[in-house]
Amino acid sequence: MTPYFADEWVTLYHGDALAVMANLPERSVDTVLTDPPYSSGGRRENSRTVRHSMTRRVADDDWIRGDAMSTQGYVWFNRLAALEYRRLLVPGGHAFSFADWRMAPLLSAAFETADLRIHPTIVWDKTYFGMGAIFRNQHEFIVHGSAGNPRPPQRRDVGNVIACKPIDDDRHPSRKPVGVLDVLITTVASPGGAVLDCMAGSGSTAEAARMSGRTAVLIEADERYCELIARRMSQGVLAMDGAS
Repeated sequence: MTPYFADEWVTLYHGDALAVMANLPERSVDTVLTDPPYSSGGRRENSRTVRHSMTRRVADDDWIRGDAMSTQGYVWFNRLAALEYRRLLVPGGHAFSFADWRMAPLLSAAFETADLRIHPTIVWDKTYFGMGAIFRNQHEFIVHGSAGNPRPPQRRDVGNVIACKPIDDDRHPSRKPVGVLDVLITTVASPGGAVLDCMAGSGSTAEAARMSGRTAVLIEADERYCELIARRMSQGVLAMDGAS
C-alpha cells in the first residue's frame, strides 16, 4: 500500500478501514485508539438517519461517512474491525473505541465476540452538560479491550473517569480533544510503540501519539480529512485544541 502521507511519526492511509487493516502485518501495533461513527442519531431504528436531532448546524453532506448505519450494520462493522484489532495487536495490547450510551453495550459485545478481553468501560466527562431530554448529556463512553491478558499500565494515576472539555472545531464535526487521547495513550501504550486509529477523522490520535513519543498508523476513508491530517502533521503543531 502507498501511504497518503508519511513522516517519522505518522503513516496515513486513505481507504476503507477494514480493507486497509487486512493488509497490515500481524502483531504490528501496540495500541488501538479509534472513534467509529456512533450511528445513533435517532432513538428508534427508523429514525437513525435523522442526525439533526443531535447536530443541527451540520448538513448531511458534511457529516461523518457511515453514521447512518442500522444497529445490525453497526455491530457487523465493529465486530469485523475488532477481529482486525485482535490480529494486529501485540499480545496484551489495548484497544479503545468511543461510543455513546445507546451503542456502548453493542460495541462491547462486538469486542468480546472478536476475542478481545473486556475491561471496565471508561467515561469521558466533558465537564459541562449539553443537550438532553431530562438529565442533560455530559459524558461519552470509551469501550476498552485487550488482546488476551493486558500488559501492565505505564502509569497508575488515572481513574476510569477522564475529565476534559470537548472542542468546537468546524474542520471536523466530531473531533476528540487531544487531552483525552493523551491520557489513554500514556496509560497503556509502550514508549515508542505504534498506535492505530483506523477511523482517524482529523488526526488527533496522531497528535497525542506524537506528543508522547509514540508513532501512529492512521486510516481515513474521507479524503478531505486525509488532507486535513496531512496538513496538521506537516505543520508540526502540537495540541492544536489546547486540551490538557
